[in-house]
Amino acid sequence: MAAQDKANVILVSVAIAVGMAIGFYSGYLGKETKQPGEAIRTSDATGHWKRHSEPASDINAEILTNTRIRLVMQAIPTSALLNAGVLPESLDTLVADGLIGKDIVRDGWDRPLVYEVDHEQGAYTIRSLGSDGVSSEDDIPKP
Repeated sequence: MAAQDKANVILVSVAIAVGMAIGFYSGYLGKETKQPGEAIRTSDATGHWKRHSEPASDINAEILTNTRIRLVMQAIPTSALLNAGVLPESLDTLVADGLIGKDIVRDGWDRPLVYEVDHEQGAYTIRSLGSDGVSSEDDIPKP
């Protein structure tokens, strides 16, 4: 092996070692990470296994709910165009007309979306009752 090749091998080895040291020091390497639902050992004296909690579940349900509300809001004007300008009586009409799937009319907590229509004004509202399932401050969209 030529002297230049040996120097390149040493340089690459040092670069790898420095990169790993920085990774361990910053906490990105050697740190055990768990996915939601994956079993982890508890830190208490029992040593029992438990499931890793899913703190983002409400956030995921809220994102899903907002997405579904947007899909319903896009389907309502299409339904009105297909029915001589008349807004649908319920969200089930959108499903029956094939404009959206039956799972779209439910929020991220698997409760039906609330659809209220005012035919005189030609207006409607769509909302979810949020994580608690009652009309309150956590409704989506926010009151």
